[in-house]
Amino acid sequence: MVPIDIIENIVELLFSDDDIDSLKACSRVCHAFLPVCRKYIFSAIQLDPTMRQSKTHPVRLFKRIMDRNPLIASNVRTLSYINYFNFKHGPSILQHLHGVKSFTFGFLDDQRLLFNRQEWGKMPFFLRSSVSSFIQANTIVHLSIFNISQLPVTIFGYFPHLKELRIQNLTVSDDPLPSNDFRKPMTPPKLMSLSIRKCILGPMAELLNPITPGSLPILDLTGLEKLDISFEEDDLNGLEVIKSLSSVSDNLQVMNIQGFPHLGSVGNMVPASLKTLKTVRLFPMLETVVDDPYFGFTPYLEQISGKNVLETLIFGVDVDTDRRCTTDASRWAELDRIVSQPEAFPFLRRVELKIALYVLSSDSTSLEARLKAIGRDYFPGLRNTKNVEFDFQVAVEDL
Repeated sequence: MVPIDIIENIVELLFSDDDIDSLKACSRVCHAFLPVCRKYIFSAIQLDPTMRQSKTHPVRLFKRIMDRNPLIASNVRTLSYINYFNFKHGPSILQHLHGVKSFTFGFLDDQRLLFNRQEWGKMPFFLRSSVSSFIQANTIVHLSIFNISQLPVTIFGYFPHLKELRIQNLTVSDDPLPSNDFRKPMTPPKLMSLSIRKCILGPMAELLNPITPGSLPILDLTGLEKLDISFEEDDLNGLEVIKSLSSVSDNLQVMNIQGFPHLGSVGNMVPASLKTLKTVRLFPMLETVVDDPYFGFTPYLEQISGKNVLETLIFGVDVDTDRRCTTDASRWAELDRIVSQPEAFPFLRRVELKIALYVLSSDSTSLEARLKAIGRDYFPGLRNTKNVEFDFQVAVEDL
């Protein structure tokens, strides 16, 4: 008989390689293999009706499995629970799960579009009640929630162990949650990672981190290490929100920002006193030749020169469909001038500049050639710095 610790090592290796088929095969070897394999096979469950391979809803299938063997529920650590908009009924499975650490919850239509939203108050009662009970019965550390409107923002206060929050295409309200569904919340969860995408940021920031005197924050952002935000073209307060959220943390290490440079400069929104930043990824969408390809970040880089711990700097520049961006070499070379100064960025090890030209009907050949020439001829400092890996690319993306 193979020792149980050897079996566990084999199964763990298969799981780390995401080899579910081999795990299932191992579970049928003998009785001793079954409980070890089951722990990994059912550790991550994705209940997404748009990915089903049969006519039966995946929630119903999983309910049948748990009915046959209730112990399976104790193995689930990661749950993705996704439904269609405006569905009327379905089996309730959430009350059976008590060991989930990572939870994804949201709605899609049958085309997997990400623009519509399910109103929280119009969700079927059984689902809203199940979600309420589930939240309080599990120790959720990672939460992803999307495509919901009028979500009571106080719901985040009921995740006391939450470390990572991802929200997308969400609107929030300050309406209270039903007292019969939720117990009194504990202290605000202390986040380490916050991602906000496809949301109007102004109202959300005020509710998540209120500046009104006497208001208590829903989330504790003082220990935030990673901030990932995209703001929309009509979100005039997007950069102010970035400043509001990033200034709270005393340990921000990674910042990813995507948006439109004509709405303001990211550099003005980052606290000058922040000396913990190690990785910055900026993804500006350029619409005109006057848009700054560096998102207004180069003045900030000059400001923190010699007093920073920056290790990675990435610019993913998208040029909107059939639009033009600047070909003024001196504007592009500004990054090289600042970053390659001696002792200015002693910890810097990687700089990437990747430009994507989205083309539908126009000829971008000359623009592509000019940008490639700029990358080849105007970054001597970065190209000759031994300790820094520099990557400059230009690509044409057909639509």
